[in-house]
Amino acid sequence: MSHISFGQNSSDVWGYKKDNINYAIIGNATKTSIFSLEDPSLPILRYEANGAQSVWRDIKSYKDHLYVTTDQGSDGLVIIDMTNAPEIISHTNFKPLISLGTEVTELQRCHNLYIDEKGFVYLAGCNIGKRGVLIFDLNIDPLIPEFKGAADLTYSHDAFTRGDTLYASEINIGKLSIYDVTNKALPVLIGTQSTSRSFTHNAWPSDDGKFVFTTDEKKGGYIDAYDITDLPNFKLLDKFRPLERENDGVIPHNTHYYDGYLVTSWYTDGVRIVDAHKPDNLIEVAYYDTWEDPSACHTGFFGCWGAFPFTGSNLIYASDINNGLFVIEVDYKRACYVEGIVKDTDGLAIPNAKIHILSNHLNSEISSPAGEFKTGLAYDGNFIVEVSHPDFVTQNIAVELIRGEVTYINPVLLRKRTFDVHFELLSTDDEPIKADILLSNPSFSYEMQTDDTGILNQQLFSSDYELFVNSWGYENIYMPHFVIGEGAENAFSARISRAYADNFETQLGWQVNSTQGMSGGWVRSIPKQTEYLTKIANPGVDSDDPGNFAYVTGNGIRGAGCDDVDNGISVLVSPPMDLSEFSSPKLNYDVWFFNAGGSTPVNDTLVVKLTNGQTEVIVDKIFATTQVWKKVRNIDVESFISTTDSLRLLVEVSDVNQGHLVEAGFDNFFVTETISSIKEDVHTSNTVHVYPNPADNQIIVELEDKKFIKPLKFRILNILGVIVSYGTFDFHTVHINTTPLTSGLYLLDIEGRSPVKFIKQ
Repeated sequence: MSHISFGQNSSDVWGYKKDNINYAIIGNATKTSIFSLEDPSLPILRYEANGAQSVWRDIKSYKDHLYVTTDQGSDGLVIIDMTNAPEIISHTNFKPLISLGTEVTELQRCHNLYIDEKGFVYLAGCNIGKRGVLIFDLNIDPLIPEFKGAADLTYSHDAFTRGDTLYASEINIGKLSIYDVTNKALPVLIGTQSTSRSFTHNAWPSDDGKFVFTTDEKKGGYIDAYDITDLPNFKLLDKFRPLERENDGVIPHNTHYYDGYLVTSWYTDGVRIVDAHKPDNLIEVAYYDTWEDPSACHTGFFGCWGAFPFTGSNLIYASDINNGLFVIEVDYKRACYVEGIVKDTDGLAIPNAKIHILSNHLNSEISSPAGEFKTGLAYDGNFIVEVSHPDFVTQNIAVELIRGEVTYINPVLLRKRTFDVHFELLSTDDEPIKADILLSNPSFSYEMQTDDTGILNQQLFSSDYELFVNSWGYENIYMPHFVIGEGAENAFSARISRAYADNFETQLGWQVNSTQGMSGGWVRSIPKQTEYLTKIANPGVDSDDPGNFAYVTGNGIRGAGCDDVDNGISVLVSPPMDLSEFSSPKLNYDVWFFNAGGSTPVNDTLVVKLTNGQTEVIVDKIFATTQVWKKVRNIDVESFISTTDSLRLLVEVSDVNQGHLVEAGFDNFFVTETISSIKEDVHTSNTVHVYPNPADNQIIVELEDKKFIKPLKFRILNILGVIVSYGTFDFHTVHINTTPLTSGLYLLDIEGRSPVKFIKQ
């Protein structure tokens, strides 16, 4: 409904109501800002309480006053008097001397606070004692709270209290602790519970006090739901995190329980609203992203800090660290539930079955060891529930989903029939081959290996598979259709030629050596696309060899700069190759390279090297963005290095000083003894490539002939034939600075090559 931005970062948000006027209060880096919302679409700034520079500000209210904590500086407890708001608002700083144990300390800063229904304020993470929870009474004088006691066993990051029960989020030990604070001077610990990611950030109980919900401020963290009806025993009922960000490392921050829903600020994922009427089956029903930036990383401590739902209406006040205050209108809807038990035809429970409601909306559930499952959607209507397991025939069940109701189904799955399958692999000189065998289809896959005799006998399920046979030192074998079943041969045998090849569908022993602490190092994976300014940065598919896997730099986090190569060098190292008996061996591979962004001209490189243990040589360099998988063919090994029985290939990528976006891919590696039949990028011609053309401040010149025994002279001439630049090539790809050139047409003349025209913009 409305949005207010600030010239500085923001922190938490709270709401307040007086004389039928609603207020939104937001913490900023140097102040607390108070807005009245007579018209929620037009917030009016009423007051700013200036204070210390701080990342953290948290606000709560009681009767005619607001109370604000700051975790940096020495503001103490800021008390804002709203008695005569909105016309007159003022604030004071409460900084009493607190006697705790044997020490007397001035209250200067706290991390958080909560005020219960009885008028006691609980200050968490202050600069006193062990930084637990300090308890003050606001009833006698709201401007001079009276210190009553402390729950000070360990640091508390956050606190919530209702009915003399304190819920303390003790983040450093990763636990939620519940205290009886009937006697404020002597709080009693009732029970503790380690939360799912051991970094308990906040907790909020249900209105009836039977359940409590926690957040862990970690990448990939969850909301946990616990049954606390039998304290000190806690029972974990369910966990939730957004499925569409499953691999993005998003971080939850603060959750609030409101009328059966969890309203949670989820940093870079905005406000997430989960139906918690059934705490054992948490279903997301609404979502609003305060931070959305498709080009940026959906991880880290950016975006939505807080979300206040207790407005008495369908409005939520949300604070975004980077973008300020949001007033959001929410349509709270009940979820639809699907629950049941998966069994086989003998009545035995099937664990690890996948339950998927066929829908455009993400959902996923896995059955428990007892075969139980609980899932659902935010949408009602008629759907198909697909229940699958690799060992059983998939079952589809039609259901009608109704909001707020549970639809029970009890799938019974038929076990698939298995067949004895025989594999036998020999070399062309009849030596047994120990090889990786991969059988794959869209539902599941088998990864197996022949024994030292080259034989594998295995019982396998009937299906149509893709077959991959890989062994280092031999050719790869690929069959798009290998059928197992009634009437099929159910056997595979082959004599395989000695060679070196890898499509990376199995792991044949390549190693990755990366600078400690860097990001974006080489990983073997199915590539996941990222984009930068409409261009593909990380490839979305592997090269056009069989299968789906490749080596790529970083993978799986959206945003081109989220997991690209940064702060180091990553080197992909092949297993040793014995090329000593190869006749004129040639290297072949497919490569991807992307280099963009930054505030200076791109200057990064993908380098391919060979080493025989004593000598290391560069055989290829890629400077410019390829935008496609580039086929590199027929690099003559013997032109660069002496072949031995332990040659290794090195593929090195880095982001050097003055950082840029760097992504790379490597796939479809093979060594041939004759010229590869694929003609693209054959390294045997005198062709010269110049790009970009037209150029701005530099051109990249690439010679397809990778082999030359002496430096090559070059010169650049203008249209009048005047030499305006000259130099030498000592490698097959070089950068030439064209900044000094004026706009116009130029001729690049390289010794022994045909001249090439280019345009300087």
